[in-house]
Formats: sequence, structure tokens, C-alpha cells
Amino acid sequence: MYIGSNFLSHVESDFDSDKGDFLSFIVVESMVLWLIIFLGLCIMQARFTEGSIFKHISIMTFASTAGLMSLFLVDLVDMYWLSLLGEVAIAAAVGYAGSILFFTLSLCIGLSIGCSAMISQAIGRGEKDTTKHLIGNVFLIIVAITLPVSLLVLWFLGDILSFLGAKGDAHLLAYQYMYIILPSLPLLALAMCSSGVIRAIGQAKVAMYVTLVGGFVNAILDPIFIFGFDMGIEGAAVATFISRIAMVAYGLQVIIKKYDLLAKPHLLKVVSDAKNYAHIAFPAVLTNLSSPIGVAFVTASMAQFGDSAVAGHAIISKIQPLAFAGLFALSGSIGPIAGQNLGAEKFDRIMTVLHSSIKFIVLYCLVACLALALFAPLFVSMFQAEGDAATLIYVFCYGLSIIFIFNGITFATNALFNNIKAPALATLLNFLKATVFTFPFVWLGGYMYGAVGIYIGLTIGALLVALLGWYLAYKRVDSLR
Repeated sequence: MYIGSNFLSHVESDFDSDKGDFLSFIVVESMVLWLIIFLGLCIMQARFTEGSIFKHISIMTFASTAGLMSLFLVDLVDMYWLSLLGEVAIAAAVGYAGSILFFTLSLCIGLSIGCSAMISQAIGRGEKDTTKHLIGNVFLIIVAITLPVSLLVLWFLGDILSFLGAKGDAHLLAYQYMYIILPSLPLLALAMCSSGVIRAIGQAKVAMYVTLVGGFVNAILDPIFIFGFDMGIEGAAVATFISRIAMVAYGLQVIIKKYDLLAKPHLLKVVSDAKNYAHIAFPAVLTNLSSPIGVAFVTASMAQFGDSAVAGHAIISKIQPLAFAGLFALSGSIGPIAGQNLGAEKFDRIMTVLHSSIKFIVLYCLVACLALALFAPLFVSMFQAEGDAATLIYVFCYGLSIIFIFNGITFATNALFNNIKAPALATLLNFLKATVFTFPFVWLGGYMYGAVGIYIGLTIGALLVALLGWYLAYKRVDSLR
């Protein structure tokens, strides 16, 4: 009884004024999400060496967007619940924690890419028993990698947060939040690699459900733990932890029960499998880990302008992926299309993949940027943003969201490089984007125009690296013809 009344007292006092607008926003986003899921359920296996490249890119991308969009929507709602607590320090804490979470997520993405590639090759050879033991070995290797990483980050957590610029209440809250979430890193890695195994056997729709399960559980538990148990930011962390358990449980259940593709690790082959896995996964991990470097630098730079600026940056970091989820999914769609045409030696169609990807990016971003401009006042109101936080949200939604046209081009060219046997170029571009095209531009922008200048600097850097990536991709594809 206490839980219910405590929850309602929070919601009734803080939510009523914006309830209509917020629910309208959630309804619209949910309708879009279910439309995308419907497309994913209807999609048929395509022969990408024939037909319209732009159509293939559009269908593949929207079908892959659902799982990502569900998680991003939950993250946004999560931030909304926390904003109802009325403390700027909480939003700032999520911003500081977000830099660390992005690092751990990037590590898991890299590991899952390596897992999917290695398992798909084994499945292609038709060796089911060997594949089952291989999956067991790879999962063991992944735990052996992520468990020490989580413990190491946990050990130095306070120092890392201080390096990012966290102070006072924001530092304490971020520490409490991350202290609960970090031990679940191996669970997240196993969940994502389970999804990768399911994709490797050609069941993209089932793989999508792994992330949908996590998003659903998190969405249900967030308000219960934050308000019902009066746990605040620690409640959000507990909900995230449990959602990762649900993702792992569902993923493993599908692999074991439905596809019978998991056996106990074959200890005599662990060392040789680890070497082969490292050869495939290390470049992907390296590529993905370059981005958190830039994110950490931006967070530290924003910290010099106070908790309000960091809170605004944290809110924007939750809005961005939801608005541009399709661009994050695009990189996974380009690979099969470019790969099939490379195998068929249809090099002109690979050039069309490059051009059609950019066309898709521009059209998608125009719609997304317009939506952000329309929803900007709602975001400021629903997150109770004030001062620098409100200014940053308005500036981003009213113009600087155009940065994702440039980010999208970089996503596309990197995906193309990885699938036309030029992964070193993708790694190089990612590293340059995170350092050379971030550090000086962010520093100069912040020096000249304050917190807003940081976003201006990011946009200019993103433009330059996108142009460089497009030029290198054009030359590389043209050399194939």
C-alpha cells in the first residue's frame, strides 16, 4: 500500500502539468516503434544483387531499428522519471555516468561483432557440434574479458568520475548509480553476443526480441524502483541490472531450447578459439572504443560550465539516439548489401550503396530534425530544464541536430570499409573523429562560446571527418571497378 501511495504522490505532484504532452509524445513514439517492428516481421530475405539499392537500404534499416529504438525510448523515459525528482545533480550524474556506460557498451558491441562473425563462419561450414562448443568457448572468453574490466572500472570509479569533472552531489550520485550497474557488464556482453549468435544463424527478427525484452522490463521497473521503493537514481540502476538479467535469460533460452546451439566449453580448445576470436574481435573492439574517448572529453569540457550544462548534455544524449535510431541501424544494414555485391563482383552497385546511403541519411535527418524542432519546448518542460540545460536543448533541437547528417555519413562509410576489406580505414576514421576532429574543435568552441560552443565545435569536426570519409570511400570503391 505504501509503495502505491508513494508512487502516486510523486507522479501526481510533478507530472500533471505536462501529462498530456508527455503522453502524446510517448504514444507517437510507440506507434512509430510498432510500425517499425511490423516492418521487421514482414521483411523477407532479400537478394541484394538485384533491385533498388535505396529500397534495400530503407527496408533493412527500418527493420533493424526497432530493437534499438525500444532501448533508446526506455532511456529517455528513464531520464524523465529521474527529472521528476527535481535535482539538477541527478541529471548531471546520469551525464557523467553516461560516458562510462558508453565505454562499456562500445566494448560489448565490439565483442558481439566478433562473436557474430566467428559463429556465422562456423555455421556456414555446417559443423553443428563444433559450433555448439565454439559458442560455449566464446561465451566463456567474453566473461573472462568483461568481468575483469568491470572490476577494474569499479575499483577506479571515483577517480574516473573526478577526471570527467564530477563534483559534490553529482559525483556521489553518479558513483552510487555506476556501483550498481557495473557488475552487470558481463551480463550485457552475454546478452548482446547471444543476439549476435541468433543473427549469425539468419534469425534477425528473433535477435531483435532480445533487446525488446530488456527495454520492456526496464520500462516497467523504472518507476516502481525510483518512486515505489523511493530509491531515486539507485532504483534506476537496479531496474537496468534486472533488465540485463532478463535479456541474458531470454537470449540463452532461445539459443539452448529453440536452436540447440550451446554446449559446455571445450577447455582444450579455449586457447586456440581465443586467438581466432581476438583476430576477428580486436579490430571491431578497437574501432568501437575510440568513440568513448571523444565522449569523455566532451563531458569533461562541459563540466567546467557547471552541473546545469552537464545535465543539458545528458538530456540531449538521451534524445539523440531515439531521434536518429535509424542512422545507428544503417551501419548494420549496409554490410550485407555491400557484401553480397562484392561477392558477385558488381562493383557499380557498391558505389550505388555509398550514394544511396547518403541520400537515405539526408532524407531521414531532415524529418528527424524537424521533429526535434517541434518537440523542443516539450523536452525543456518535461525534463524541468533551466539555465544552460534549457539553452543547450533549444540550440541543439533548433539547428545543431544537423550534426547527425555528418555523423550518419561517417557511420555509413565506416560500415562500407568494414565490408569491402578495408577495416583499417574505419578504425583510422573513428580514431581521428574521436581525437583530431573533436579535441581542438571542442576546446576552441567552449573557449569562444561557452557550453553552446562545445556543440558548435563538435558539428564542425563532424562535418570535416564526414567529408574525409566520403572521399576515401569514393576512392576505395572506385578502385574496385
